[in-house]
Amino acid sequence: MPVSRSSSGLRRQLDVAVVGGGVLGLAATDALLRRGVDVHCFEGRPPGSGQSGGLTRSFRHRHDDEELVALAAESLRGWRDWERRCGRRLIGPEGAAYLGMVAPDAAGLRRHGIEHRWVRPAEQDSVFGALAPVDGPLLSDPTAGAIRARRTIDVLAGWVRDRIIPAHVHAVSVPGDGDGVELQTADAIYRARSVLVCAGTATPRLVAGVGLDLPLSCALHVRPHFRVRDGGDGEPLPCWVDRSGQFGETVYGSPIGRTGRYVVGLIGEGVDVPYPDAALPPGTAMEAYVRRVSDYVRAALPGLDPEPVGVRVCVMSKLPAGSDALGVWHTAGVGAVVGHNLFKMAPALGELLADTALGGAVPARLRRLTDRALGVAAAPVRVAG
Repeated sequence: MPVSRSSSGLRRQLDVAVVGGGVLGLAATDALLRRGVDVHCFEGRPPGSGQSGGLTRSFRHRHDDEELVALAAESLRGWRDWERRCGRRLIGPEGAAYLGMVAPDAAGLRRHGIEHRWVRPAEQDSVFGALAPVDGPLLSDPTAGAIRARRTIDVLAGWVRDRIIPAHVHAVSVPGDGDGVELQTADAIYRARSVLVCAGTATPRLVAGVGLDLPLSCALHVRPHFRVRDGGDGEPLPCWVDRSGQFGETVYGSPIGRTGRYVVGLIGEGVDVPYPDAALPPGTAMEAYVRRVSDYVRAALPGLDPEPVGVRVCVMSKLPAGSDALGVWHTAGVGAVVGHNLFKMAPALGELLADTALGGAVPARLRRLTDRALGVAAAPVRVAG
């Protein structure tokens, strides 16, 4: 359905608007379209150019919060639905391996019926052939894998392409007459019945105009890429989480599809930056982070060449609870989502954000996760089923 215009052409009327064409904005737009909603998505750059950029992400089930474990399991079903719709693989068969876990760390996997097993050090090559000998078992998550991130964005953008409005939204506000929500762009002022803001680090600024104060912090984070020594022609390397400290760092890792490259990053580490500047303070260098990762690879991953063949610097956004925390808010016809490590949850979050836009309230499970992201309820919640 076309956007209706006023006689002046300046003001235009919409039903539902999504601000942000990253993976969450595109997933929410697709979910709304499949429900028959007249929805448009605003994105001033090529879709997926912001925090959803890059070639790979890890899909993994294990989280400290068991409600996130349940959300990941639901998301995997959504990923498989997306794969059936597009006829392409979006999550690879690599699996994931974790070092530094103990039995309680797998409780959520067990409770939600997610396939997993403990692998003794003597058998570690069956799970991660590029890994140096380790102390302690590996936790294997065989239905995890590396997300084909760019392919995912291309698929989602293709599904909703005729609903993308190529414009930056500069402000979101509730007009004085209380009738809907206004979106200001360089070309027009749009008014919508309901708005979802999925704009990554720009979200707090955009929703401040409707009275939402989102406590999001930002840091620049570096992710070096390394060559797999056999060129990637052997068994695919799994996604990786090492919280043990055995090799001097705590890291995550992921293969980049079948390119023969592997990305490794320091868990939760980066240079704090103010948004919207998102620039390194004078005199700050990222080279020290790259060296630390290379030293880790040299010690822990002899199956990789420790000299980086590429580097990506990305913006890492976090709520007070830190890693994996997410928050969703709603007020006055405006919903907003922010968090960390959300790409893997996109299929399930897209549906829940659509529920938020249509129901005018945040679903209960997302309210619980938001409270814990803000430190309101610090203890993990165990979810039955």
